[in-house]
Amino acid sequence: MNNLLLAFQGFEDLGPLQEINMTEEKSDRVEAWLKESVCPVVEELVDVKTFQSNTLWSASHLSKGVETRERKLVEDVDDCLVKFAVQLEACIPYVYHARIPVGHIDDISFIAQRPWFDLVYAQDFYQPTQQLLLDDFNNQHTNNFRNYKQNRTLGDQVCDSMFARIKYWKDILDQISSLFFRIIQIDDELSRREFSSLMDCMTRLDSSVEELEKACLKSKHKIFRDACVTLSLIYLSYSDRPELNWLVRDSSEAEVRSRCFRRNVVRPLGEIQHLEKQPNGSYMQIKSEPALLCDPAVIREIAQALMYIKPIYEVPDSPEGLIDWACSKTRLVLIDHSPRQVFWDGEPVDSDWDTHPANWSLFWALANSPGRVVNQGMLSNPDSQSIRSTRSRLKASLNGCEELNQLIKNVRGHGYCLELDCDNIILLQSDGLGGLNIVPTR
Repeated sequence: MNNLLLAFQGFEDLGPLQEINMTEEKSDRVEAWLKESVCPVVEELVDVKTFQSNTLWSASHLSKGVETRERKLVEDVDDCLVKFAVQLEACIPYVYHARIPVGHIDDISFIAQRPWFDLVYAQDFYQPTQQLLLDDFNNQHTNNFRNYKQNRTLGDQVCDSMFARIKYWKDILDQISSLFFRIIQIDDELSRREFSSLMDCMTRLDSSVEELEKACLKSKHKIFRDACVTLSLIYLSYSDRPELNWLVRDSSEAEVRSRCFRRNVVRPLGEIQHLEKQPNGSYMQIKSEPALLCDPAVIREIAQALMYIKPIYEVPDSPEGLIDWACSKTRLVLIDHSPRQVFWDGEPVDSDWDTHPANWSLFWALANSPGRVVNQGMLSNPDSQSIRSTRSRLKASLNGCEELNQLIKNVRGHGYCLELDCDNIILLQSDGLGGLNIVPTR
């Protein structure tokens, strides 16, 4: 039996994990399971490039200084937040001042100055900082944000904390703009122009946030990243000698990070009181115990993370081995790595995919969203040519593979759809380091 199956068996042996039955003895057994069963699984994954790249995805794609499409989207959102606040300032002369709370004027002025040094903080990886990353400390907003974002969920906290910051600032601006539209005092050409510009700023911000969410929160991608991050941190926290040179620089740093992360696994110091509802609607305390015990909800998340990494647990790490493995497991394999390749039922589909990027973009989009309609706007360069002409050229590229061609259906008036179950598709994409990553289909 391999280590992954042993870990699943060990989790089942723990029995039901509920707050009502979590005792010191059971909490000790849970932590022993993390150390003796989960860590050996992760130890087999820490050198796998797919596992590494997904663990570090947010830090390597969203942080300041990286040149990625995702970072550009972060900067677009950042810019839109500031422009929204600046335009709110321009609208202040045209509303009833007496009906504007003083705090709103302060908030507008504050956000218009772009008070944060970034929206992304790589150190959130280990423990969410609950910080707005302000250049100068602001007690009001710092405390408001700490109350606003109380999230003990495991996973990709670099990404989640970024979106929490964006939502915090956006909610403030949306609330104020909604008020401004209700209390317009001066209705002339100039005021209409300023409020029209305000509407444009709102629309641009909504659109930029939506684009960032599409890039970062694709359901299967995000779930897989969450699993990789969670298991990496469990390994860092519970292994006797964690080998994670690609994640932490030295052993002293690893020790500090592990102590931080363990706070997510066990509850803070205090006392847990177990209550039982009485027939009259009141509650009676039935027992109390120390709170420094494993959190059952968190342990269930860790077990779920083991389920999500099953696809890469026994997958070859070399590009050649990974391609051979993919072709042996499924019908359609697309490899987005120079040179681009397509395999159908284990056989290569010969075409010059690298010189026809529009064809590849459509085929990749279809394979990445099987059973769903792909339209013009979903292509990597939607303005280059019509999806209809691209489909015609793709059909020629798939010449000799008639069965695959027939699976691409025309959804009249909407686009095209690949009628193939996702279990019959594997997408492999370059990791930028000479290796390949498995890309979950949507």
